[in-house]
Amino acid sequence: MTMRDRFLALGRRLTTAFALSGLLLLSSCSGNDGGHPTAPTPVASRAPRTAPDAGIAAAIAVQEAASGAWFELPGVLGTGVGRDSRGQPVIVVLLEHGTASGLPASSGGIRLVREILGPVRPFALTQRYRPVPIGVSAGNALECVPGTIGCVLESRGKHFVLSANHVLARQNQASVGEVIAQPSLPDADPSCGSSPRMNMVARLADFEPVIYDGHTPNTMDAAIAELTEDFSCATPAAFYGLPSNQPASPTPGLGVLKVGRTTELTRGTIKAINVKVKITFPSGTALFVGQVLTSKGFGAFGDSGSLVATDDGVFHPIGIVIGGGSNGTAIVSLIAPILERFDATVCDR
Repeated sequence: MTMRDRFLALGRRLTTAFALSGLLLLSSCSGNDGGHPTAPTPVASRAPRTAPDAGIAAAIAVQEAASGAWFELPGVLGTGVGRDSRGQPVIVVLLEHGTASGLPASSGGIRLVREILGPVRPFALTQRYRPVPIGVSAGNALECVPGTIGCVLESRGKHFVLSANHVLARQNQASVGEVIAQPSLPDADPSCGSSPRMNMVARLADFEPVIYDGHTPNTMDAAIAELTEDFSCATPAAFYGLPSNQPASPTPGLGVLKVGRTTELTRGTIKAINVKVKITFPSGTALFVGQVLTSKGFGAFGDSGSLVATDDGVFHPIGIVIGGGSNGTAIVSLIAPILERFDATVCDR
């Protein structure tokens, strides 16, 4: 089997990734190097969002108590907590298809809302960009899988790109020091032969291992790589610019945005918080907890690693995309635990 055949097979096997929606290029860019990062429009400082209210907290308590049994029902992929059109707390049950025999209409006085995702898969700005901005194609040079640079992190005077483990660390199989390329290998060479040396931009520095046993809780799918090339902490030109260095707590209905390799700039809302969901990778099925679910049409295959931020002109980081449904919903790992894990802050200058 050729490397290209393996890449195509991997895209079919990642039953927890976004559906492939095509490679979207910046209409304003031409040539090999693309555009340069842009600074954001100055805005007044705003405080990050606050924690969920008592009604949401009560719904989370019911969700926590009942999710274990619901996960045993065929077709149930996960659960989360959100609000309905009247603003009332609801438990969102994530389904692979429209039938889920055994699910109640409500639990503990909280109504259940069914959200059909279809197959959930790990997630195009595919050109070569220098200086290296955030939101563009990148990946491990040894893996034929596209992904996205979420943001730049600062720690102890060094700078690192942040993305998903399955983008940078080859699902726990990578060694520290492996080359990270921009653009990713399949974007540089569709046959997935080898990544040109000029595309090397960073080296893998650390990653949080993901446990693929289907039962042990994972809180994040994240990895960092130390930058070796000139970089920017902002998005490419024509996008929103710099994220804030102050994370925000997600709340149902909160407006968010992201810039990613495949679908570029998209806007949506937080559909559910405290999401528990099983994602199946080639390495096995992983249970993720404490995640966030976005509205539909937010991302696609190749957007994994994208930074999700508040759509309020300040762009407080919420988390990074780690996968999603065929309808474009995204599963997001929260940024606060990621920053704590890597002892870092988000670069905002």
